[in-house]
Amino acid sequence: MNKIIVNGDSVTLNTNSSLDIKVIEKQDIFDITKIEINVLKSTSLIIEYNNKEESKLDICIKVKENINFKLYELRCEEKIKVQYKYYLDTNSNTLVNKFYNCNKVKELDVIYLNGENAEINYNYNSISKDKQDLDIVVYHMCKNTISNLNNKAVNLLNGKTKFNVTGMVYNGIKNCIVNQNNRIINLNDKKCTINPILIIDENDVEANHSALIGKFSDSELFYLMSRGITEEKALNLLIKGFLNVDIKNKKKLDEIINMYWR
Repeated sequence: MNKIIVNGDSVTLNTNSSLDIKVIEKQDIFDITKIEINVLKSTSLIIEYNNKEESKLDICIKVKENINFKLYELRCEEKIKVQYKYYLDTNSNTLVNKFYNCNKVKELDVIYLNGENAEINYNYNSISKDKQDLDIVVYHMCKNTISNLNNKAVNLLNGKTKFNVTGMVYNGIKNCIVNQNNRIINLNDKKCTINPILIIDENDVEANHSALIGKFSDSELFYLMSRGITEEKALNLLIKGFLNVDIKNKKKLDEIINMYWR
């Protein structure tokens, strides 16, 4: 499987001919590292980030026609500012699975479904210990395109999470499916925000959104504790179930969650 490791200013590539990758390291006034990824054949890619300092990235991903692409990301960082742009051509299918264990996050994802039958399934999972802002905008540029967005966060310590999620379909772009599911589990008393936005200028579209901010229910905790599981362990199990995303490193994901809930 293809892999990219981002560690500070260093970007290490271990990839094959299915990907054409260009890295431009911090050469502009804004001190931003740019990564351009062209997906030429159906493949998978793992990106791991291990930055102790602030990370600033601009990532562009282009998926060609008739290609299935899977992206897995694991971030363990202090502070990040990142912009993603996805361009999906005709009959392409992209899966994005992200898991973040970060303090401060400022992220913008812009997704263009440029070809007929293009589809993206996007899953964002985060442990928030400070301010985290995620903005996603999906443009359905052709008919028969599909977007399924699932965003989840667990807040602890000083964690505050904000999701701004927008799906756009213009007039004449028919037979699209636009789905959003946003959930935040708040284990502190900080304010969180979810703004699910659907801008639909076409009747022949299926569009849905859901938003939930809250805690695990008492009945869920009681059920587990009634079977001899401690409250801390019950919370651990519920969070592992809630942040259950495939990042191709299940051991590391469990280790991160166990750092906070043993």
